[in-house]
Amino acid sequence: MAQSDEISGLGLRTDRPKLNTAIDLASLKLTPTEGYVLSRIDGRVSYDEICRISMLGREGTLTILRKLKKAAIILGPKDTVVSPPPVRKSARKSPSPDRGHTIGHTTHRTPAPVQVTPEMLRKAQEKAGDKPEPAGKEPGSLLERLDNDDPVAPADLIEGHDLSSETKRRIIRVYRRLRKLPAHELLGVPEAADKATLKRAFAAASKELHPDRYYGKDLGPFREKLAKIFARLTEAVQELEKAHKGK
Repeated sequence: MAQSDEISGLGLRTDRPKLNTAIDLASLKLTPTEGYVLSRIDGRVSYDEICRISMLGREGTLTILRKLKKAAIILGPKDTVVSPPPVRKSARKSPSPDRGHTIGHTTHRTPAPVQVTPEMLRKAQEKAGDKPEPAGKEPGSLLERLDNDDPVAPADLIEGHDLSSETKRRIIRVYRRLRKLPAHELLGVPEAADKATLKRAFAAASKELHPDRYYGKDLGPFREKLAKIFARLTEAVQELEKAHKGK
């Protein structure tokens, strides 16, 4: 086996990682970036493919994948699903309440194995208490806010049968300007927004644009556009957080 075929800490480049269904995803303490990479894991996409579509850079993506695998949140194709170990009972005073499974600091809860769903992935990433609004009903919709009414060729609207024509147009318009829009304008926040404001803005955008919201839908080429818009939103949060800390 050629050395170049392997990725240190993960396995073969062509291996297709899967989620560990014995872990309660809602209890994970993930950053938006870690949550985004986790949302790409479905047992059908290889490590190389995840690196290509994540837009976080190969090394950045691999670093997160290694953390997820080390914490047994994701598994290799030959790994078996193992439930978290049971909590030992003690006659001494009970410890502080368990705060869940954290990357880099292994703290397990003992839930029964659960079926992983896109909704759980969204909750793990957003970590927001509000329930998602029905499709098309989001207050302050990002696509609507950034819609500049530029013309869109009818031929660009043919595919993606489960999206309305208006939604397709708005996705295309935002996608065209994705790298030109300042981070704060993309998120709809002040340039000096604090962490709480950024978290609320990212959660709202996630409800509208997270690719897993359209799980099982025919999006055609719009699925990749949504993934890239969402990845740029993650970058925008990081840029503004870094700028805020530097002041």
